[in-house]
Amino acid sequence: MRVTGYYGDEPRPTGVAALSGGGHVGRGECVAWTPREQAAFAADCDALAFPDSTTVGEISELALEHLADPYGRAAVEGAAIDLALRQAGENPFRLADRSPVPVAFCWSLGSLPDPEPAIREILREDPEARLKVDVHARGWSRRTWESLARTGRVVVADFKRAGDLEQVRLAHAWLPDAWIEDPPVEASSLDPTGRWHDRVSLDGYVLAAVDLEEPAIRPAAVNVKAPRVGGWLEALRCLEACRRRGWEAYMGGMFEVGVGRAQARVLASLFTSGGWNDLAPVVHQPDALRPTSPLAVFGEFAGFAAGP
Repeated sequence: MRVTGYYGDEPRPTGVAALSGGGHVGRGECVAWTPREQAAFAADCDALAFPDSTTVGEISELALEHLADPYGRAAVEGAAIDLALRQAGENPFRLADRSPVPVAFCWSLGSLPDPEPAIREILREDPEARLKVDVHARGWSRRTWESLARTGRVVVADFKRAGDLEQVRLAHAWLPDAWIEDPPVEASSLDPTGRWHDRVSLDGYVLAAVDLEEPAIRPAAVNVKAPRVGGWLEALRCLEACRRRGWEAYMGGMFEVGVGRAQARVLASLFTSGGWNDLAPVVHQPDALRPTSPLAVFGEFAGFAAGP
């Protein structure tokens, strides 16, 4: 369990898949939301059996066959990639022959009836912070939208595939430079010229790379999350789909509190370093200062990401 902001009143449960071989251990993080789901993931892992000699691809296929939960599959696949790279003494930067690039990020706020106090707290510690806001299910007043606009710091407004269409209009009107993430499908009818699509990004609509072939809403960007799409290899397929279509991409987080967050930052450094990645550090101590963007990413390690 790990205490983290905007997760409710309880600490965030976390689970780690570990694969060992050749004197090395690879790790991946399961982002299942509840202790019961984490316990089910642990039981599923206990029932998995891999051959003594196998590949990352084969482990990924076995995970797909035996693990129904995409969060669990992503954790096992992350552990397999980590182990393979440790065994080879390599990391993604050396394989790609690229140097690490600092990662820009935004601070993500949960769905708050009044986001202004939380925003004031963040901006007091980091006046240059960029913000991702989850639009509240009941919506916000025009005054709240105007207040968000005055900060000049909101880069993503996330509708979670729901919300009143008037709220979508207000988001477009007051946050003209922000991504409008996961608006309801009905929002496509609001702008017959199609210009609003240049502001739309997709997240929850994308459960696999195939969902980008004929998306529910035509986007200009995609928030790529390995746990949501069921693995890191599928996340790479999503990034490649964005590249082919000329869409922007940014890496998203699902409240990772350990190795999963570090692994997502590695992909962000390689592919989306300048995007507003939802990969801010976990600030869980009341007196802890909020690190500022961009985050340094180091390249001297073996594995999927620096760590134990």
